[in-house]
Formats: sequence, structure tokens, C-alpha cells
Amino acid sequence: MKNDPTSSRSSRRSAGLQSILNLLLFAAILGMVNYLGFKFYVHKDFSQSQFYTLSPKTIDILKKIDSPITITTLLNDKDINHADQIDRLLKEYQRVAGKNIVVEKIDLAYDMTRAAELQKRLHFQATDFLIIFEYKGNSRFIKQDDLYETNPLTGQVGSFKGEQKITSTLVSILEGKTSKVYFTEGHGEHPLQDSNTALGYGAVGASLKQDNIDAANLNLASKGEVPVDADAVVIAGPSISFSTIEIQALDKYLQNNGKLFILLDPYVTLGLDDLLKKYGLKYEDDLVLYRGMTATGAQMTVPLALIYQGGFSSHPITTKFAQANIQLQILNARSITLLPDERGQANSKTQFLLQTDPDAFGWVNKSGAMPPDLKQLTYNKTTDIAGPVIIGAEYDAGTTTDPTSHATVPATRLVLVGSARFLENDTAESTGINFFTNCLDWLVKKDAVLDIAPKTPQEYGITLSPMQARTISWTALFFIPGLALVIGFFTWFSRRK
Repeated sequence: MKNDPTSSRSSRRSAGLQSILNLLLFAAILGMVNYLGFKFYVHKDFSQSQFYTLSPKTIDILKKIDSPITITTLLNDKDINHADQIDRLLKEYQRVAGKNIVVEKIDLAYDMTRAAELQKRLHFQATDFLIIFEYKGNSRFIKQDDLYETNPLTGQVGSFKGEQKITSTLVSILEGKTSKVYFTEGHGEHPLQDSNTALGYGAVGASLKQDNIDAANLNLASKGEVPVDADAVVIAGPSISFSTIEIQALDKYLQNNGKLFILLDPYVTLGLDDLLKKYGLKYEDDLVLYRGMTATGAQMTVPLALIYQGGFSSHPITTKFAQANIQLQILNARSITLLPDERGQANSKTQFLLQTDPDAFGWVNKSGAMPPDLKQLTYNKTTDIAGPVIIGAEYDAGTTTDPTSHATVPATRLVLVGSARFLENDTAESTGINFFTNCLDWLVKKDAVLDIAPKTPQEYGITLSPMQARTISWTALFFIPGLALVIGFFTWFSRRK
């Protein structure tokens, strides 16, 4: 029986049409799946460190942005890993904020004209690697190097502070003004502008610029009052007492919901005892000592306050230090006492920030002269202060209503630290500077960034035995390709039949 040519052609046309329809249907389904996947998806960071997961406070800030913020990056692409981390993090900000975050990446090797135009308009150095924020005519900068904690001795890069710095800058530019902090002078305080000598606070001054805080000097003796634009006043390591006029000026400032930060070394009389007593805080006239074991097994006493884990309180200033298992070492510190309230009970408005372990104690010097050697001193239960001892504390009066804006704002706040030397240029470490800036952020109401901790990139490796390595190699090189070849031959022979 002969085949009908017309029937065969019709069958082929029908099969071809069916193939085209199947192909179109597959393309339509594929397009629909891609569209739905792009439109509706779940974003999840499965890394153990949650490296690119934004904190709830950052997300809340991003969702409240009412106009676009342009973020321009001029990064050092030679440091490809760090540049990639910054790019990925900014994409997360874009994803959450949508059209209100506009990111422009400038390649300094090819976009020199655009970089020069920005440099001329915003006045920064051509050698700077920056992240630039622009919003409603205002601009802010973050240097690329400031996004990472670096060991000053080894130069090794540690934690990534990207979210902390970027969110802090967003808060600053959204507020439309820079926080103003005054540092008292005239009593031997550490000079904030000094980056060259050992006793200077140059590293602290640099950190304030990075945190978008405007620092200025304040001579209370000549001024007679705290300026009205002061968001906080800092007394950093004075060596002589304040006068009556200066104390009255500080008293008036605090009564008007002022914010005061004091860093005081041992055996310095400040003259503010009665003022601080009003707020349930007292500096003790002692030296914090720690008696521990040396590497050789000998006992030795050193003027050290070691803070770790439980030594950091659950306060917003310090809670992230404990979670990150960070240690803070402070040499030559004095202790602070939290005074009871009028009823003789614990004052609910005061709280410790930094506290040593029980092995430390506050040595009270009854003789009035420093001994020639502290190494052999031991705790005297009659005269000394038993550990653990507090070397950092705060007072928080809660909130009040601003008479001008009628908004709810923080009332009087104080932070006391029993040392100023740990922030000097020759001793300052990133942990101490972070603690200092956290204190200021809390005082000047930048609470949003306090819950954002630096993140450390984690690398994961798989250790294979020689047998496992050979098995994986043979599977990848021969078994999988061979299996695909067998399936291909089987399919070809099936269709031939």
C-alpha cells in the first residue's frame, strides 16, 4: 500500500505547527515565570554573619525618605574585594528604599570628566576615594578607608562598618544639620585638633568628622554660658578644677535638658562633685588596679581596667560590644559610683556602661603619694573598693516636650568615664574610639545608628581527604559528561526506530 503524499505533507505541517505552538507556549511560560520572579520574590541572606542584611533601624530610616538621595561612589577598584562589598551593600539600600536611593558608580579610570566635575562642585581632593551623599542641596562624604576597622600596628583590615557609617550619614543629611559638640578648654584638656603629639586627641577629632559631628572649642570662663546651639558638651581630661562661674554655666545647661560627657583621669579634682551628685553619679578618688597572672606564672598588679562580655552593659551605647565579643583595655582609670536616690534605693535613671571583672579593685591612696611600685599592691578590704568596679556610667532623665517644636525629645543626659588617656593619639584603639563616638551619638540623639554593629567577613572552607578529592574530580570530569553522552545516544537511537 502506497503512502498518500498529501497526507504525509499534512502530518508534517501539523507536527511543525505543533512544535511552534509548544515553543511559543514554553517561551510564554518562561517569560511569565521570570516576570513573577522579578515582581514577587523573597530576599534572604543565608550567610552566618548576615553580612549584607540591613538592621531594622536602617530599614525604618530608608522607608521614611521622602525625596531621592543620590549616592555617588568613587572607589579604589584596585581593592576589588572591598569595592565589591560596598557596591553590594548599597544595592541593599536601593532595594529597600526603591527610587528614593539613586546610586551612581564612577569609574575613575574612564569617567575622569565626571569625577573632575564633582571635585570642582563639592570641593574634595582628587586622591580621595569617597562615597558622596547629596540630598536637597546638601552633601556628605564618607572615605572608603573609614568603612573598615584597621589594626594600627599591623595594618590588617578587620570589621566592615559600612552600614553603621552609611546609615549615620543618611540620618545626618536627612536632618539637614550637623550635630554641634563643644569641647571645653582652659583646664589642660586634650587638644582635639592635635594629631602630632602623644597627648593629642587627633584620632578622636577625625572620628567626629567621619560621624558628621561638628566639634568646636568652648572657653566657659570667658563665655560664661554654653552656646544655645550645643547638642552636647565634652570635658576631656582636664588637669585643673573648674571655676564657680563655669560650674554655674554647666548647671544651667543641664537644667535645660543639656547633654554632658566627662572623661576624667585619676587623682584630678574637677570641682563638679556637687553638680554630679544631683544626677546620682560620683567619681571616686582611686586608681583601678588588676592583679593577675603573668606569662611566667607570677602574680603582678597593674593599673588596668579590662572590659569584656558582662563588663559591657545592655545599654544602646555598649550592647553591641558584648555581642561582638570585643574587649576594651583602659590603663590608669578611676572608678565611678552610682548613688542611691532620695529614698535610699537604686536610682532608675543611672546605669553602668563599663565594669571590670571581680579581680580588679579600686585602690584608695591614703598616703597622698604614689608608691614606687604598684606591682605588689593587693586589695585592702578596709580602705579599697572591691571589684567589680564601674569605670563608665550614664544618667538618663527620659524624654520631655520641646517648647518650640512641641516634639518629644530626650531630656538631660550625662556620660561619665573614669579615664581620658585611653583616647590619646599614642594609645587610642578602634574599640575605644567606637565607644567614644557611641556615647556622643547617644547624647546628641543619633540613637538610630547605635544598634548597628560592625560585621566581619567570614570565609568558609571544605577540607577533603585525597579519596574525596579524586572522587569529585572523576565525577566532574568523566562520570557526568559520560552520563550525558549515554543519554544522548539512547535518545538518538530511540528516535531512529
